[in-house]
Parts: sequence; structure tokens; C-alpha cells
Amino acid sequence: MHIESNSTGQTAHTGKASTALLLVNMGTVAILVAVLMLVRVSPSGGTTPKTLGMQDAPTPVVSALEKVTAQALATAGVSRGKSGPYLSEMSIVHRQSALRKDGKPLVVWVGSNWCPYCASTRWPLVVALDRFGRFKNLKVAESGRRSNEPFPGSKTLSFYGATYSSSYLSFVAVEQCSSELGNSSAADYACNGYVPLESLTGIAKAVFDKYDFLPYQTRWNEGGIPFVDFGNRYVEDGTFIDPKVLTGYSWTQISKSLSHPRIQPGRTILASANYYTAMLCALTGNKPGSVCNETVVLQAAKAEKL
Repeated sequence: MHIESNSTGQTAHTGKASTALLLVNMGTVAILVAVLMLVRVSPSGGTTPKTLGMQDAPTPVVSALEKVTAQALATAGVSRGKSGPYLSEMSIVHRQSALRKDGKPLVVWVGSNWCPYCASTRWPLVVALDRFGRFKNLKVAESGRRSNEPFPGSKTLSFYGATYSSSYLSFVAVEQCSSELGNSSAADYACNGYVPLESLTGIAKAVFDKYDFLPYQTRWNEGGIPFVDFGNRYVEDGTFIDPKVLTGYSWTQISKSLSHPRIQPGRTILASANYYTAMLCALTGNKPGSVCNETVVLQAAKAEKL
């Protein structure tokens, strides 16, 4: 089901976020979960302009992300259920120049802290990227809590201010908006009523403007977030897993679930991370072999037809 937007001229996106409407993709059926009329809300308590709703990721959370075991990932496997992973949101880009930075394949992320679909997608993406390198200064945040927001306050990570080091990959992230409610300024309006964080510029803007619009996306599925470009070979245009899997869990509980691959939310996060890992291995020429030759990664690559 596709729905036209209001007078902002923005279009709703299946399984992704826009400034006017939010939809979530449940397998092959798009279910309307909320319609956000662009009203202005005063800043709420609990955050300050200094933190903008973020704090440094606690050490136990970071450690759990970095120390996900191969056994846990293998147990989660490559099964796909109602909660995801949604391979339909991923597309292969043909005959394009390889996207590289510092001599390595480049992964580009465009999202916003308030976006609940970005909230769920970051968890498996970080798990996968941590198999090839390490993040510094990751933040934790919540998705937005404005009126009628779907999955409000979903616990997530944020790439704002973070850096990534790897011998195999480069990573560039733009978090356009915070999850702190703003005022009626034009900038806040463009952020769905939340305080802006980062401008979309440079290489991130170039790939977003090209691959998140026609002819690489349909007219109904343009210009939303989350958006991920994997080296100009694969593009994700929408959420990879259902934000509902995060509902009711704290950051600590989510990170601890990564050691329990048979229960949610760990099961869906880890299965999704296996698919991300397969895509990253395709970029790196299957290096490191200790990761890319794992049976579950090869199974994911086969399922994705990489």
C-alpha cells in the first residue's frame, strides 16, 4: 500500500522514514503504522541541547557488540521471518564505479536518530562492521517520541561523532537529525520536527542523491531513510528489520541478547548481521577469510545471490 503525502511534497516510503509519513514493510505487505502531520512541539524534558538525546555507549554495550561469537551468528543462521531481515529492501547496483575511500571499499550510511527504522537497522549493521574493524565513540540514543510516532523511544545506537577503523573497509555516516524535539524553524521542519545534527554533503550526498532516487528506486520509494550504500555494489533503501523487535528492551538487554541467538531481539539482529557480513565480504574480496569463509556467511551470500 502506498500513500501520498501532505502539502510538504514528500512521499511516503515503504519500510523507511520521510518527513511526512512512516510505513513499515512486513515481508511483502506494507502496513501503515502512522501518519505524522507536521505539527510543531516544544522541546520535552530529559535531554538538553548539549546532548541532543545521546550519550556515550556504555562499555558493556560496546563490548557485547564487538564480541559477538561466530557460534552465536551460526546459531541465528539466515532464516527470515516476519521481523526480518527484509532482503526486498536490498538491491544490487550494476555497472557502477566502485565506491572507495583511503584505498578501501566504502560503506555510506544516511539516517537520523529520531527514525525508528534507522534505530533497528543500526544494530545488525554495527555487529557486521565490527567483524571487520572497530568503532570509537559510538553513542546510544532513542528514536523519536513526538505525537503519534511509531515505535517511540526505541533504543538504538548513533553514528554521530563516531569513527570507524578497519584494514578492509572505510565507513562514512551522516546522522541528519537528532531525536530531541525542536521549535518551528525551517531546519527543524526538514527534520520532522527534531533538532538537526549533520548536513548531507560530499560523497554521502552524491550517492544518496543518485541511488535513493529514480531510476534506482521507484517513484514511490525515493529519498527516505535509512539508506546504505555498500561500495556502489549494493544499496539498502529501507529498514532491514522490524523496529518492533526492539520494543520494551533497554540498550543493555538488546546487547545481551546477542549472546542468545534463539530469542528476540538477538535472533533477528544476528541473522540480519549475517547478510550484512556477506555483502561486506563481497566488497573486500572475501577478506578476512576467518569471517568470510564461515558457513553461515556463505549461506547468506547464496541467498542474496551475491
